[in-house]
Order: sequence, then C-alpha cells, then structure tokens
Amino acid sequence: MRALLHRLIPATLSARIAWLLVGGLVLSQLLTGTIWFESRRRQLLEIPAHVFATRVADSLRVLDSAPPDRRDDLLAKLQSPEFRLKRLAVLPDRGKAREEPEDLARSSSILAGSIRHQLDGAVEVRVLAAQLLDEQGEPAGRWSMLRDREPRAAFTLAVRRRPGDPWLVARGREDEDGVLFDPGGTIADYVLRIYLLRILMVAALTWLGVRLAVKPLERLAEAAQRLGRDIRSPALPRKGPIEVRRAVEAFNGMQRQLVGYLDERTRFLAAVSHDLRSPITRLRLRAELLPGTEEKGGWRKDFDEMEGMVDATLAFMQGNAGEDLQEAVDLDAVLAGILEDLHTQGAQATLVGRCGAPIAGFPQGLRRCLVNLTDNAIRYGGRADIVAQDCGEAIVIRVRDDGPGIPEANLGLVFEPFYREEKSRNTALGGVGLGLSIARDIALAHGGELTLHNRPEGGLEATLRLPRGDPQDTKAR
Repeated sequence: MRALLHRLIPATLSARIAWLLVGGLVLSQLLTGTIWFESRRRQLLEIPAHVFATRVADSLRVLDSAPPDRRDDLLAKLQSPEFRLKRLAVLPDRGKAREEPEDLARSSSILAGSIRHQLDGAVEVRVLAAQLLDEQGEPAGRWSMLRDREPRAAFTLAVRRRPGDPWLVARGREDEDGVLFDPGGTIADYVLRIYLLRILMVAALTWLGVRLAVKPLERLAEAAQRLGRDIRSPALPRKGPIEVRRAVEAFNGMQRQLVGYLDERTRFLAAVSHDLRSPITRLRLRAELLPGTEEKGGWRKDFDEMEGMVDATLAFMQGNAGEDLQEAVDLDAVLAGILEDLHTQGAQATLVGRCGAPIAGFPQGLRRCLVNLTDNAIRYGGRADIVAQDCGEAIVIRVRDDGPGIPEANLGLVFEPFYREEKSRNTALGGVGLGLSIARDIALAHGGELTLHNRPEGGLEATLRLPRGDPQDTKAR
C-alpha cells in the first residue's frame, strides 16, 4: 500500500501541492454529492406528498359532511386504482421498528403538516409508510434519481378527527403532478456544474497559486545550478515570501563567502607560485655552474620535473579562476589550433569530424581540457586521434590512443588528483597525475562529463560530452 501511494505521489513540489489540493477538493465533492442526493430525494418526495395529503384531506372532508348511511358508498366512489381508502376502528400494531425508514422520516412532517393545514389543525395523523419508487415500481436508488423521468412516491397514512372516531386509512401513489424529470439535464447539472466545473476552476486556481508559490524556489534552484558553473554569477533578487527571502539572503551570503574564499586562494596561489619558482630558478643557475655535462643534464631534468609539478599543481588549484568571461567558443578552431601545435612539436595526431556551431563556455578552460586529453594520449599511447561529432544539443569529442590502456577497476581512480597508474602508465614519461583531474573539473564546470573506457582493439578512449547551450546568453562573470 505504501509503495503504491509512493508511486502515485508526483515528484515535483508544485505537482504535490496541486495533487493535495485537487485531491482534497474531490473528497469534499464526494461529500457534496451525498448532500445533493439527499436534497434531490427530499425534493422528489415533496410534491407527491402534498398532492397525496390534499386528496386525503378532501376525502375526509367529504366523508364527514355526508350522512352516516351514505359514507360507505362515497368511500367506494372516492377510490381509484392509485388511491385506496378504508375505515378501521383500530390500527394494526406495527411493533417496534429498529430504525425509521429514511423516506418516511423525510415525508412525515410534510404529510402531517399539509393535512392539518387543510383541515384547520383539528385532526390526528399517523404516517404509516412512505417510499420513493422508480418507473418499474421498485424502491428508487441513487441511479434512479438521475435516470428515471417519472419517479413516484407511495404513501400509507391514517387520519381521524377525534379520539374514538374510526381511522380513515389511505394508501396511494403519486408523481410530481405532471412535472417531467429531465435525466440528461440533471446529470449534466450534477456532473458538469457540481463536479467538473468546480474541479476545473479550483485546479486552474491551484495551478496559478502553486506557480506563484514555487516560482521563487525554481529561481533558487536555477541560481544554484548557475553557481556550480559560474561562481561569480549575479546575486538573486531579494523578493517573494518571507521564507523565500530568508533563503535568498542565505544563498547570496554563501556565494559572497565562496567568492571571497576563491579570491583569497588566488592571491595565495600567486604568492606560492612566486615563492616556489624563485628557489627553483636559483638552484638551476647553481647547477649550471657545476662541472661535468652529465651531472648538469641530470639536474636540468630534475628541475624541469619540479617546475612541471608546480605548474600542474597550481593549474589544478586555480581551476577556472583566471577566466573572466563566458563567451561563444568555436571548438573547431580550438581543435585546429591544438592539432597544429602537436604537428609543430612532431607529435602524431589526427582530427576527424566537426563540432559545428560555437558553444557557450570558458575558452581557456576548454582549450586546457582538450590539451590535457591530447597530451595524455600522446604521452602514454604515442599518438592522439581526435573525433569530433555534433549531436544537436551536445558536442561529443573523443580522444583515442594506442597505449596499454587502464585496468577496468582503476578507470575511475585516474580522475583522482595525483593518482598515477604505475603498472600501465610509465611515470618516467612525465606527468604528476593531475591532467585528467583538471580536464574532468572543466567538463563539469560546463555542465558536461568526461568518461574513459578501454578500446576493444587496444588503447584508451576519452569521451568529452559538452552541452551546446546558447552562446547568446553569455554574460560577464
């Protein structure tokens, strides 16, 4: 039961609120429907009760005005197939009924009140039976009140002028005295006006109210997504309900703290960069003064590796901090420039396919991401084969190499900072284990993803998927 209820509940907050409101309305309408049927049944009994009461009152008045020896003849003449009369000295004992029938309770006051009114109140009335019947003469159910054109009511009552007089017992059936019931109109009125029209009206108002209430939350969610892509995105306007304004203030405060932290980190990294490069430069100069060409070569190699480690670490820590603008980026031009640089360096690289129209992004970050992927392929696989594909809403760039690949269990680990696959990747070739980490962070900053998998024919393939976005929506950070 709980699992079924969980599946029925919508996923979004606005849909849940609307679901609760409309569901509550439907339940209230079911209650309204029971009230309508109760009122309708009382209405169908009212006119027949008045007509039957009038006949009984007239019959009693005629009998009382006639001589005693003619009353039996008049009693016979007043009767009809639908209206029967008889005189009884004593009413039969009905016993103690456990529960009074609903139709009897509904019509008793109408019958008794109408007869007393017509006979000036000097009369004793006992309603013995009352029931609403359908067109077939069976007890009318709820569907009968919507379906039958001429529902009828059957009554039995006893009346007498004074205690000790014989009772005049009348039994008969009456309809609404020529008023035809229109099932189609009643059903349309009941279904359309009471149910459908009200539900549609409340649903429309609910949708409007929910949209107004949830819209600030949607703006907050969109701002959180923008913050993930651009930490310097504009602050949210402080408007909406009190609770939403408080959430906006907290969100804007968090963003200011993050920006302050990044600015402080940038200044710190600039100082670290200077402090680390200065001693390395001094050591390199001292190494040049050492005798022996072979020793100098070893020192140069060590210093180059140290500078590479410093540069890679600082680049990873800075991320996109050096970029000031999100703009339209022509990835075809970026890939062509990277390919030209690789050929100039004597590396083997190919490019197949096109990315098509520009995308919205950070140009230096995207270039760094692609350079890291191609350098990684050339360093460990000897060559880089680039395949670009425009998939409409996204651009997919695949960088393939002919290297040894990576064990399947370690494919996720290579994205961790400073992780190097010792067995399949030769550390003597260079690299400190940050290239793929930086590339993945840049892909995530653009709302994309970077995945790795081993090719069946050998080698590794890195797949970069970037959503196209709208270059016209670029803005200053």
